[in-house]
Amino acid sequence: MRAQVVQVVHTCHALAARGHEVTLFANAAAGAPQDPAALLAAWGLAPLPTFNLHVSPTRWSPGAGLWFRWKAGQWADGAGRDAIAFVRELKYLGVLGERPRVVYEAHCLEKQRAAEEGEEVGVTEAWERAMLGRAQALVTNSGGTLAALEEVYGAGLPPIRQVVQNATRADRVVSGLRTEPPTVVYAGSARAWKGVGGLVDAMSRLPDVRLELIGDAPAGPFPSNVVTVPTVPYAELPARLARAHALVLPLEDNSFGRRFTSPLKLWDYLATDIPIVAADLPTVREAAGDLPIYYPPGNGDALAAALRQALASGPRGRRIRTWDDRAAELEAVFEAALRSPRRRG
Repeated sequence: MRAQVVQVVHTCHALAARGHEVTLFANAAAGAPQDPAALLAAWGLAPLPTFNLHVSPTRWSPGAGLWFRWKAGQWADGAGRDAIAFVRELKYLGVLGERPRVVYEAHCLEKQRAAEEGEEVGVTEAWERAMLGRAQALVTNSGGTLAALEEVYGAGLPPIRQVVQNATRADRVVSGLRTEPPTVVYAGSARAWKGVGGLVDAMSRLPDVRLELIGDAPAGPFPSNVVTVPTVPYAELPARLARAHALVLPLEDNSFGRRFTSPLKLWDYLATDIPIVAADLPTVREAAGDLPIYYPPGNGDALAAALRQALASGPRGRRIRTWDDRAAELEAVFEAALRSPRRRG
């Protein structure tokens, strides 16, 4: 399950559990049920009378896009004076009309992302300026994301700005079992900028230690002590983490790692008592403080040494941040947005 899906669904459910009327329009996913109650059950979430989940009737992208615009337009037309449209995608601004107040959640500087991914920068920047000009409030996933937007757009940003990081579920708190052999676990995507290749390389210095890559894996071949594990269902991941002697977050020192991330895996790691090894980057320190064992990103020898230190250490303190904690912070942003003079962009 993609991190964005986990974050959006759990944030909406937590807001609904706090008594807010929440409507979420979701894409249909391959292999996932389309019935909202069954879909919530697959995520391990109970139905709530205040959580209105609508799933696209098709996975065909053009049809799903038309369905979303129709449903979102209907919702916006009927929105009351206290309605908030909480938006992550720039392209959906045009279907919201003038009724709801918009709160924009940014996870990067979109014009920079577009440049790095070979997209049309001018179009993306125009949409980003339009969103920031219309939004009543701005929420970012990290302090680095907020700083980047302030550097580029300055006075064009909404006056209400708040960093609201990611979270995990209270029922994902586990204790390490330290099963044999000594095992290091990495969970999540193996995209090039996330440092997994460097982690695999570092394992050649630790021949007596096993590395489990849960989820995606970079192209092999791998050392004999590196094992790939298919993606584990979200509900089952904590039990898999509990088997580890150490958990690792090997981010690279790039714009994503330094400024634009609040990794969901880190919040799951922090909910355990298992030693964490992490690249020493501002985004990680912002979320985890001094709990991990840090190493200079990109330094394979230092990473191997930090892993050795983690394997020799005992349980560490936890930091548990729940989706309800996140929802409470968002609730304060929404209330401020409703009290402030309306912006028209």
